[in-house]
Parts: sequence; structure tokens; C-alpha cells
Amino acid sequence: MTKYKQLAIDLKTEIKSGYYSEGERIPSLREIQSLKSCSLTTAKEAYRILEEEGYIFVVPQSGYFVHPNIRTVISGPQNEFYPAVEADDRIQQIMSMVMDPKLISFGAAIPSDIYLPLGALTSSFKKALRYKEIFSYGDLQGNLGLREWISKRTSIQGYRINNNQIQITSGCTEAITFSLLCTTEPGDTVIVPSPIYVGLFQIFETLRLKVVEIPYRKEEGINSDEYEKLIKRHKPKVFLFSANFNNPNGILLSDLTKQNLAKISYLYGIHLVEDDIYGDLYFSGTRPKPLVSYFPSEPKGPKSFLCSSFSKTIAPGLRMGWVASKSGIRELSKQTRAYKISENNPTQMAVLQFLKLQTYERHLKFLRAEYKKLTDEYTKILSFHSAETLEIQKPDGGFVLWIKSPLDGDKLLNESKKIGMAIAPGSLFGLSKHWDHYFRLNVSVGVSPKIREKLILFSKLFLKKRKP
Repeated sequence: MTKYKQLAIDLKTEIKSGYYSEGERIPSLREIQSLKSCSLTTAKEAYRILEEEGYIFVVPQSGYFVHPNIRTVISGPQNEFYPAVEADDRIQQIMSMVMDPKLISFGAAIPSDIYLPLGALTSSFKKALRYKEIFSYGDLQGNLGLREWISKRTSIQGYRINNNQIQITSGCTEAITFSLLCTTEPGDTVIVPSPIYVGLFQIFETLRLKVVEIPYRKEEGINSDEYEKLIKRHKPKVFLFSANFNNPNGILLSDLTKQNLAKISYLYGIHLVEDDIYGDLYFSGTRPKPLVSYFPSEPKGPKSFLCSSFSKTIAPGLRMGWVASKSGIRELSKQTRAYKISENNPTQMAVLQFLKLQTYERHLKFLRAEYKKLTDEYTKILSFHSAETLEIQKPDGGFVLWIKSPLDGDKLLNESKKIGMAIAPGSLFGLSKHWDHYFRLNVSVGVSPKIREKLILFSKLFLKKRKP
């Protein structure tokens, strides 16, 4: 391939990714010659190709610019910058429909009651009540026994920490919030993959953070070169992500991608905040390592925070989460004390009693097998009864399906309500319009005869809307 054709391909990739946005001026011929170490002739030929294919246009005496209607030329999501986030009203309105108790909720990423170890939990709470100290304030960082259990298990999984490097929190969302509080100030920029967990946008809005979305790519998850370019362009303080079975699309980053992202983040002094809440729910092989396990830990260097909870594996109502950090836990714990004096002591003790029963790993093994079976079953039902009009992205872990459809997700939510069920529209999971034709489905609802009937009726919605 000639040099100018390769340069044209490279520039088109940057435009497709959103590194250069609509209507933005791109480097001049002389500038690109210097940036790409090529001849002026090569630069001219590359720009000629981009002009002919509708990617750029020239303004005399001003330079070259990305075409204002670039979305008619390219397909797929682009990265985008948001100087402010105003998501709360939109999210609350849609979530109120998704959580409607009158509907079967396939939209909320909450494990069904049939997959909660209710008997063992009840027994654990009864045992916890025997300890008088649970009715007093507890350790500021959380129950010592619980922190020791978490530190041992997390270390086995590849991220070696001790109990003093853990802060217990009220769920994973709070863990993420405190991690951001001790690494950012209002007006700072955070870079996040897209799509991503809906609850984060409310955090960004409250903390008054700027946001850069970097889309997940099917081939590798997150492109490390694209990530590095966005760092240079937007200078973010934090990279917030889920490397293991991201909610909603179930993406699992490869070890190589994790290593590259960790290396680039450390090089540019970017703090890492990792949401690893689904990491234990892998379908095969061994438990994937968190990305922060590849991140160097230096007292004066950027910090990393591993956030998780028992909400997806034991029970969401426990509200028991944690943050693990090798160098940032002191500052984070200081932040938590500004909001509360201690965590819920009875619940911490009950969870510890449950973990001491040594049934947790057996319970996880059961969940992994069930969620894998349900993922396969839902995919089969939806594909067959929709005549394969749905593009289903099957995950390697977790319990949600990310699905592309010919219908707008928000309108699909209204259609699904008519048959007594609710889905989560893709518009919840990003600030941009990339995911309007996507939706998320929770497979942990199960496959009873009634559920199967609902899924079949739902699948047939796409047949009715399909053009002849």
C-alpha cells in the first residue's frame, strides 16, 4: 500500500473515532507533514482522498475542516466531549418506567429473588444479632474481619492488598463516588467508555465533572491508541471504567488491552477508578484480573481504586460495597468521614457470617452456570421469534444482554409496557445518541412458562415493525 493511502486511512480512523469532530479544523498540509513524518506530496494526496470521499472540505485562506455532515459518511460511534452533564431528569423519568412494579422488569440489572441465598442470609443475620458490639459505631474503615476476607480474596485474584488498604462503603456506586471525590474537583474531566452504567451520569452531574466518552470497539473493547490521543487532547484527571463484563454490553477487555491502558494511564498521570462489580460472574475459565492489577503503585504517582460490592452476587439490598487502593485509601477514608461516622454494623457482621459459612464460592459457581444457561436460552428465544432481526451481543459473564434492534429504544420501552414488561433503552447508557437503537435485557428474571411467553410476544414486536 502506498504511503498516501495509508495516511488517508489513518486520518479517516481519527475522524471516525471522533478525535476530530464535525466542522473542526484539522492540521494543515505542513502540520500533518510534520506530525506524520511524511512528504508534502503524500499529505496532499491523502487529503485529496479525504475530500473526494466526503470526510473533509477546504476553506480558502482558512484550511481543511471535517465535513459538517460527517455522520452521513461514517458509521459507528464516535468519542465525544461534554463540558457539562445534565442527565438526572431524563434518567429518573425512564427509570421510573423500568422499575414499575406492575411490570415484569427485564430492564433493571438486579438479580432475581430466585437467585438470592435467602436461607443462608437469614441464618447469618440471626448469628450477627448475638454480637452486642453491632449496635455501636464500628471501625471507621469498616469491619476488620470483613476487610481481611476481602483483602485475601482480592489478592488471590491478582490485586495484592491488605486490610488497611480497604474502605467499606454502602454499595459500589458510593465506592465510585468517593473515589472520584478524592481525585477530582469541579470542572475536571473524566474519560469513560460508552456505553456504561447509567448511574454514573448522576454522579458526574452532582460533582460537576466534564466527560469524554470513548466508545467500546467490537474488536478490542477500548482502542489504546485512541485512548492516548484523547488524553493528549482533553487532559482528563480520571479514567473510570469496567474492564470485566461492563454493564450494559458485557465487554471483557483482554489482558493485553488492560496492560496497555494501565501503562498509558500511568505515563500521563491519569488516576484509575475501576468498577469490578461483575468480575466474579465469569462463565468459563478463571476469574479475570482487574485492570488496576497492572497499574504501578507509587506514593507520588497517580492512584488507582478498585470498586465492587456484593449487590450482584449475594443481594442488592445489603448495600455492602468497598474500595481497595494501594496508595489512595487514606484520602478516600477522609472523604467518607465527612459524610458518615461508620458503616452499617449489623449488615457488615451478617455478611461476614455468611462468608464464614464457606458457601460463597459454591453460590458463585451456581450463579455462573445459571446465568450462562439463561444467556444462551434468551438469545435463542429472541433470535428465533424475531426472525433474527436483533443483533445480540452475548457476554462472557454477568447477567445482562446488550441488543441492537431496528426500533428506537425509548419507543420500544413503551411498546413493551403494553405486553406487561419493561426493558432498559440504550439511551440510558450514554450521553450521545449512539445507543438509541439498543436496549438492555436482564436474563436473571428466569425462563418460567410465563416469562417465555412474554419474551416471545416481545420478539414479535420486531416482526410487526419490519418493512416488507
